[in-house]
Amino acid sequence: MAQLQHRIDDMTDDSGFLGLVDPHAYTSFVGEDWTLEMLFERFESEIRQQTMLFWGTGGEEQWRIDLSDSPVDPRLPVIRQITGPITVTRGELIVVNLETVTMAAQYAESAVDDDKDIYGSGIELPNGDYICTVTQLTDPEEDRTHEGPDFHLQLIAGRTSPWSGVAWSEL
Repeated sequence: MAQLQHRIDDMTDDSGFLGLVDPHAYTSFVGEDWTLEMLFERFESEIRQQTMLFWGTGGEEQWRIDLSDSPVDPRLPVIRQITGPITVTRGELIVVNLETVTMAAQYAESAVDDDKDIYGSGIELPNGDYICTVTQLTDPEEDRTHEGPDFHLQLIAGRTSPWSGVAWSEL
């Protein structure tokens, strides 16, 4: 595999959640009258099926996100870190925010990858199983201490245990 290096400069997050999704395997539509509980049950199901990883960010920000097959730069401060599995079925993953996922959950004609061109959040990868290490490098409640990304997502081929739900969330 060619070296993976991808940067998303301004991923809007108005709800405190981001995720990584296989847009070709993730079942996005929940129903026009979904509730937050229904949506998070869907997330948990999709996380178990390895079509999604979803996590709380600790705040509402414009995030800089690096995706790489290399580990996070050891000079950057690690606020928190978690590793989980995701499967690529048709050559692509996308980074999403909660707003995009909720639109796709409510409207059958919306898709979870509708905003990928706006954010530049589509990542081409060979099909297969991946281990994704999500590292948060800034604390939204503290002053920024570096010029690097806010999140680093390392993707390497392999398998690991699935998450039981949305990481870093109290919902």
